[in-house]
Amino acid sequence: MTLKLVDSIVEKFLKPFKLVPKAGLSPKKLALSVTIGIVSGLFPVFGATTLVSLLLTAIFRQNLLIVQSVQWLLAIFQVVLIIPFMRAGAYLLNQPDFLIGIAQIKQAFEPGLLTGIKTLGVYHTYAILSWTIISIPFGIVLYVSFLVIFRKKNQNNHTLSDNEIL
Repeated sequence: MTLKLVDSIVEKFLKPFKLVPKAGLSPKKLALSVTIGIVSGLFPVFGATTLVSLLLTAIFRQNLLIVQSVQWLLAIFQVVLIIPFMRAGAYLLNQPDFLIGIAQIKQAFEPGLLTGIKTLGVYHTYAILSWTIISIPFGIVLYVSFLVIFRKKNQNNHTLSDNEIL
């Protein structure tokens, strides 16, 4: 029973990656697509990650399927990190510490989207600032790490297919 559940979850989350064509996707392009998906998936404004990922995908001319899939997989991390991003931004701008939680964020949006944005606008600005500052070095580290991993995997695949031919 547990094995079936794990298999179905893995199948559901990994299915989009099976649709990615194997040919023509270099390790560089794959590494940058995954990195953009991660960085845009952590953008600290609810509902804006898709727009950010589409923008970054267009700017860097990457694989939209990979970027969007990775970005969607990170939705839970966006929720978990939004308050730390807000607090980090407030700290960077030397603003007083504030108490805010998921309950307060939810309550701010109950009257409507625009009211929620207006109420939490300053805190979201703090979050965007800290995300911007953190995402640049974090993105570089991710890109280099994924590039090494995907190049090694690509090299292993070529070695394996060469050995199979012989």
